[in-house]
Amino acid sequence: MSRRLYLWPILIATLTAVLLTNRLPDFRIDLTEEKLYTLSRGTRNILQQLQQPVTFEFFFSDQATRDMPLLRDYARRVRALLEEYQRASRGKIRLVIIDPEPFSESEDQAVSRGIRGVNLAPGSPQVYFGLAAISDDKTATIPFFTQQRESWLEYDISQLLVQLIRDHPPRLTIYAEPDLLVRGGINPYNQQPQPPWVALENLGKLYDIQWLPKDFQQIPQDTDLLVLIHPKNLQERSLYAIDQFVVSGKKALIFTDPYAELDGPPAFVQPGRDKHSDLNRLFRAWGFEQANHGFVGDARYASRVTVGNRSARHLGLLTLDRSAIGNDVILANLDKLVLSSAGALRPLPDARTRFKPLVQSSPESMLIPTAALDYLFDPGMLYEAFKPGGKRFTLIARVEGNFTSAFKGKLPEGVNTQTHRDHSATDNRLLVVADSDMLANRLWTKLETGPDGDRLVVPFADNGTFLINAIDYLSGHPDLISIRGRGRFGRPFTIVEEMRHQAQQQFQTRTKALQQRLKETETKLAELETKTGKGQKALSEVRHRAIDNYLAERLRIRKELRQLQHQLNREIERLGVHIKLINILGIPLLLTLAALIIRWWPRRHSGQRTT
Repeated sequence: MSRRLYLWPILIATLTAVLLTNRLPDFRIDLTEEKLYTLSRGTRNILQQLQQPVTFEFFFSDQATRDMPLLRDYARRVRALLEEYQRASRGKIRLVIIDPEPFSESEDQAVSRGIRGVNLAPGSPQVYFGLAAISDDKTATIPFFTQQRESWLEYDISQLLVQLIRDHPPRLTIYAEPDLLVRGGINPYNQQPQPPWVALENLGKLYDIQWLPKDFQQIPQDTDLLVLIHPKNLQERSLYAIDQFVVSGKKALIFTDPYAELDGPPAFVQPGRDKHSDLNRLFRAWGFEQANHGFVGDARYASRVTVGNRSARHLGLLTLDRSAIGNDVILANLDKLVLSSAGALRPLPDARTRFKPLVQSSPESMLIPTAALDYLFDPGMLYEAFKPGGKRFTLIARVEGNFTSAFKGKLPEGVNTQTHRDHSATDNRLLVVADSDMLANRLWTKLETGPDGDRLVVPFADNGTFLINAIDYLSGHPDLISIRGRGRFGRPFTIVEEMRHQAQQQFQTRTKALQQRLKETETKLAELETKTGKGQKALSEVRHRAIDNYLAERLRIRKELRQLQHQLNREIERLGVHIKLINILGIPLLLTLAALIIRWWPRRHSGQRTT
């Protein structure tokens, strides 16, 4: 009886705890190292700006990916993040999960939304793994989630929301030196096709772009941001248009360069070619300048390059880490920038504007004449006269304040004097980068072929991110800046990666064997066809037997490849189950063991005292 009375308080306490738990508000704790499932402040600000309901249609081929455990694991992480968006939106976002099975209406829906089906393996069905964000008559999509962009996942999703929020994308007006071929084309000097610069090509997906010709005299009035890339030898009227655009209070992003490497052929092909650009006539009126005819060499950030059969460090090719990158919203989450033959920017005494360095060299740097690059076949030669002076040079800067016209009192012929401005009415800001090469593909990205045969952009530096950061900051959408460069969700296990590597080697070996057998069979058939001693009937029988043998061999090898793939997947799944069991049962078992020890230990001592 006493034991029953003893259990009643425990039962009442348990029921009370359950009732209180049900009444508590829903809360979650993110225990990942880099808070991967915690939405950034920028995303939460964007969610607050949603005026209309948004539907997230998450397309994932669940049936077709049963034998793809790694992809399914990534899909679960994407779904978890989408569910976090739904929670944080407070009812403004509705998440719909769709499995687009082959030849179904859901597959037609995926295609109509712009979701792309991908064949991840030869002979496998198409896999859909994308997202459509829909609000009223607007739709924005991620055609396919690639794991190479995993660290950009939150940004990619939030970017869809920004596209839905904006009445129209920011209007960018861009001028780029024509000889850079930033939009791609045939290089007139070697007659080879040159791909477009990915950093600028991607802008068309996010912004409304219009391009200025070489001899432009006006900048469109509806321009939200002016982007100048290597503005070399501009006419007087073009300089005046830039000057008045900035003085009128509109923002600009300017990339100048003391030595633009992609501006035409090298010096040994076309001696004396001018590869230099600056806007010092305007810059000096705005309170700063770019150092003339010199690039920054830096021993600390010098990159290692291959020269013939050996490697050497290039003083002018700078790989900048966080120690060179300032603490500023524009530079949020940038870990590496690569610049080449960059110039130096510096404020002028008594400037009316404020000059803030954003990216600087180390004290182990100096200005090197650009003439040293004309016939530079060995980067090691730059060290011969290299004497760093302990001074840091500014490579990227922000300039703010009241801007004065460089044409004050001396207007070009033919301009409207009634609309001229000598001073800006309010404070303005612009960003200046003393290197245009940083936007070129070779300095920040690798172009690879994706599983569906499309071009895949794989960044190895944050140059492209910086460009988008700068545009978002200057065009009025800084919320996206804090989102980029999140950590990776996946933490691959060494055993799994080793298993995948071994299986891949076996796949390649079997594939080569199949191709070799095919080549041998075709050679044998060709030899048989050239023989004339036997009749056509005998020849036909031999050929049929050879073909039948080849087909049987091909089927056998394909069966082995499928078995190998299934075996790999089973072992990965088995390892995953073991890890889950450890995670799920390990801690409870340890706690249970600890409780038993705590319960047993006092009894042990009491038993010893009794004896």
